[in-house]
Amino acid sequence: MNDHNLKRVMNAKLHVYTIFSFHLIFSILVFSCCKQPQNRSDGQKKLKFQGSSQVLPADDASICWHHAADPNKINGVALVIHGLNLRPDRMEPIIALLTDSGIDVLNLSLRGHGPNHCHEADIDNARLEAFKTVSYKLWIDETYRAYQHARKRSDQKKTPLFFIGFSLGGLMEAELPLTYPDVAFDRMVLLAPALSMHAINYITKLLSPFPRLVIPSVASKHYRANSGVPMAAYNALFEAVEHFNTNAGPKINIPTLILVDPRDELISYKGLKRLAENKQLDQWKFHDIRKDEGIKNVLHHLIVDEASVGKDMWNEMKTAIINHLLP
Repeated sequence: MNDHNLKRVMNAKLHVYTIFSFHLIFSILVFSCCKQPQNRSDGQKKLKFQGSSQVLPADDASICWHHAADPNKINGVALVIHGLNLRPDRMEPIIALLTDSGIDVLNLSLRGHGPNHCHEADIDNARLEAFKTVSYKLWIDETYRAYQHARKRSDQKKTPLFFIGFSLGGLMEAELPLTYPDVAFDRMVLLAPALSMHAINYITKLLSPFPRLVIPSVASKHYRANSGVPMAAYNALFEAVEHFNTNAGPKINIPTLILVDPRDELISYKGLKRLAENKQLDQWKFHDIRKDEGIKNVLHHLIVDEASVGKDMWNEMKTAIINHLLP
């Protein structure tokens, strides 16, 4: 790494640490006298959360179908889920790859990210307000409802059911079969899944008593759904990770392709490999992402399109994904 890139990385880390420190001090000084409503129940009870298999009410604003290019030749059905604070439409390059390969795609927008927000005049503020009300149970229920729609179409077409998820999306779908016993996928593709994170990320937990507190985002405005991420969302993320690590086992040992940059700032590459080994997930295969040299000022964690990884790496990713789903 040259001096310029090293300085850029150090400045980015300093910016993140400064934000955390500021909000921690601000919380202690201002919010310590105010008891905010908790958006969580006891942690131990949450670890035992078991979803019921009832059909949840449909919310058309949260799901969007993209049909295969050739409706007469359907090779599969896929459920696609975005990452934390990533605009759901930034998954469209992956969706286009799938539909061009004869796969029907259901794109899910988790609450706080897409149009499934409270009805207010200011759409950005409405989305952020909805983001402040999220929980692990809410997100896993939304994921399950989307799964039911995708499963129904897969059964109708008599085709395999796939899952493709980035970051938080990868976590929610890997977690889903551990929460709902009737859930099953034929194959998964997980892009930088939030299953094992670097320890530094857990510093955010210091602010967990303040679910409505918003941590400003350092991500590009072209990718982020909101200007910041509320602690309610981080609380939901941490709970999902804890539940996954407690319950992961044979049920999710299905053919799975994991695409991850070893230099990912958020996800622990070594941690993911240890997880697969410790949980005996021998059908999980890793594909290392090395971004093109021309890609600058983009987090290593972001690997959802050509602009974030480079043309050569994106072509390599597309080939790996389709070869995995349609061997």
